[in-house]
Amino acid sequence: MNVPLILRDEPFTEPTPVELPETLTVAEFAESVTLADLPSIFDAGYTELAAAAPIGPGYALYSGPPLGTFDLEIGFPVAVVPDGFDAGTFPVGRALAFSHLGGYESLGASWGRLMEHFGASELGEVKFIAEVYTTDPSVTPAADLRTDLFVIY
Repeated sequence: MNVPLILRDEPFTEPTPVELPETLTVAEFAESVTLADLPSIFDAGYTELAAAAPIGPGYALYSGPPLGTFDLEIGFPVAVVPDGFDAGTFPVGRALAFSHLGGYESLGASWGRLMEHFGASELGEVKFIAEVYTTDPSVTPAADLRTDLFVIY
């Protein structure tokens, strides 16, 4: 089965332009959250959404940089949206991708590198930023985690 959120098996070792395909998802939405809220939102939300029979990795879609307060959508790709779940809105179209390898404590440095490249490339205006958690942090050692980062424009 094709899982659109997994664009390739290998990590994006350099910022790479990609086209994000249409992806059917189930999602939960949170408004005006802070970075401190993320662990509880992710833990509870992904646990609930796992009952929708995901066919790929979880994602987080940010309405803007996760500074101060921001709006958030978390979800999973699915083959069908089961009753009782909300459909997600993972964006379709152009994005710049880069993979963060390792624990979440150094995620900011990878975002910095991607955003610096995006700004220097003059690709347009940022619409959303997204993270796709290609490895499961509940079973993967921190050193082996991979998070694909996307600047959607």
